[in-house]
Amino acid sequence: MMVHENELTRPVLEVLNESLLGELTTTEIRRAVKERVALSVEDLAPLQNRSDQKIDQVIRNLKCHRKTPGNPFCEGFIEDVPRGFRITERGRAYLKRN
Repeated sequence: MMVHENELTRPVLEVLNESLLGELTTTEIRRAVKERVALSVEDLAPLQNRSDQKIDQVIRNLKCHRKTPGNPFCEGFIEDVPRGFRITERGRAYLKRN
């Protein structure tokens, strides 16, 4: 079963929270999440005509779908920075509560 965007909120927040400045590039996030989340064969399948995997696209989609309710951007847990994401105080509070 493939990982969905909503299942990545906590792992993405965790890796951002653990980073020195609370922000990482998308590449760093992809690498860290892959080490933290149990991924299926389908998640690790290569994308057609691309050099990355399906899970990489799901992580990138977090930014693309930022206006969708439930998305960590839409909920104010993370914010966009050049080439990556940054955790917000609201995101840190979410981690403490959950």
